[in-house]
Amino acid sequence: PRSLGACPQVDAQLLVVQKLEEKERGLQSSLAAVEKELALRSQALELNKRKAVEAAQLAEDLRAQGEHVQARLRELQACAAENRAAKDKESLSLKRAQ
Repeated sequence: PRSLGACPQVDAQLLVVQKLEEKERGLQSSLAAVEKELALRSQALELNKRKAVEAAQLAEDLRAQGEHVQARLRELQACAAENRAAKDKESLSLKRAQ
């Protein structure tokens, strides 16, 4: 009677099993690396989303400030025009008085 270890068919099957186990370990390792990369990319995506929200808020704040500055500029221009008109009127009155 032959022992199982001496049977070429059993040896071949054991070799196939070993190769499959090695392949499985390699695939598990690859899967772990891909999962780690996915986690890093997800973190980067969330960070970029937060930065985009902050940038949009900053842009909105700057737009509102710009509108406020433009409104104040228009007020000051109107005030300057009124002052010029009053000054011109006073100059004209002064010339007439002279």
